[in-house]
Amino acid sequence: MAMPIRVLFVTFYYKPAYIYGGPVRSISSLCEALGGLGAHVTVFTTNANGPFRLEVPLCQPMDVGGVSVWYFPTALNGFFYYAPELPKALSAHISKFDVAILEALWTYPLGPAVAACNSARIPYVIPLRGQFLPWALEHKRLRKRIYMELAGKRYVNGASAFHCTDPLEAEAVARLGFHPPIFVVPNGIDLSRFACMPERGHLRHRLGIRKQAIVLLFLGRLHHIKRPDIAIRTLAAAQSLAIDVHLLMAGPDEEGLIPMLQTHAKSLGCAGQLHIMGLLSPDEVLQGLADADLLLMPSEIQESFGMSAVEAMAAGVPILVSEGVPLGRWAEKAGAGRMVPCTVEAFTKATLELASEPERLKVMGSRGRELVTQQFDITVVARQMLAQYNSIVTNGHPLPEGTEDCKNK
Repeated sequence: MAMPIRVLFVTFYYKPAYIYGGPVRSISSLCEALGGLGAHVTVFTTNANGPFRLEVPLCQPMDVGGVSVWYFPTALNGFFYYAPELPKALSAHISKFDVAILEALWTYPLGPAVAACNSARIPYVIPLRGQFLPWALEHKRLRKRIYMELAGKRYVNGASAFHCTDPLEAEAVARLGFHPPIFVVPNGIDLSRFACMPERGHLRHRLGIRKQAIVLLFLGRLHHIKRPDIAIRTLAAAQSLAIDVHLLMAGPDEEGLIPMLQTHAKSLGCAGQLHIMGLLSPDEVLQGLADADLLLMPSEIQESFGMSAVEAMAAGVPILVSEGVPLGRWAEKAGAGRMVPCTVEAFTKATLELASEPERLKVMGSRGRELVTQQFDITVVARQMLAQYNSIVTNGHPLPEGTEDCKNK
């Protein structure tokens, strides 16, 4: 019998650092699902948690959801996610693994991880998570160009593969001319979280929102590229409907936008219908989804995937997303949502149309659940990832595109 594959994930964040949003949930769910399929999974990470630090045991393994996780302390106030103890641990333990997954592009852990892998001749995979998309490369462009010329290009070109979550991302990355082959596997979601949703109405009651009202949900970090202003303009336009419409905004305020958003809502006459919740715990997110009727995701950039949209559909909430959210194509095809241009006009028109048909929203929500179960269940995704990792370890490269093992089941 073949020995189970031994996989090391190196990432600068891991749960419970939920302040970093969707990637924390998708990475941890994947690690746990891989373990459930028999893989031996270990995570080397840091205690980074935005402006804070996780209160966890350091420099020792601990069981986190069935995964062996080592948290290493950051130094220099977390600059570049510098963790001086991490290289020592990598040197001491890297030979125990068959493949390394380096979720650390643009951060300090990438360099020591690549050096350790090269020294032990361990293949490594770099998941890109949108970080080579045009908008991401333009952000802090000069710093990134200098970094790539000094070391980054060597790090990424030494990878056995790039992992992209969407074909459009893969096409964009292929045009950059890097050496590693690319494979596409979508992000997965742990559907057990959504098996017993909280009762609808608790959050509405707390916020004074009537049972019959339509609740729009903006779920994600408050950042200008996510266009929360479009969500507020959409809320203002929806006040023309005969029904009561409210907007929940849930996510960390990365740019200090809350005062501006509140002022904007007040000037548009909808401040009483805007509810800014801040960063929610996983359980609070579920309650927000239970009380929502439509997710708004007006991102002006090309996202690598769109985990908030997957979570909404898993909870039975239809989605209205911009053309920059790849998941919108799946949702439209399945009748689980709409994808429109990232403009106030497009979001307003679609929201007014959908909010006027509550029964249609329920049907779309049911179709979203079906779509997520078929395409994005974490066990389905983990099987695909495991097939790719085994191919890289055995053959030195990912599975060819179209191979049965790398298709969605």
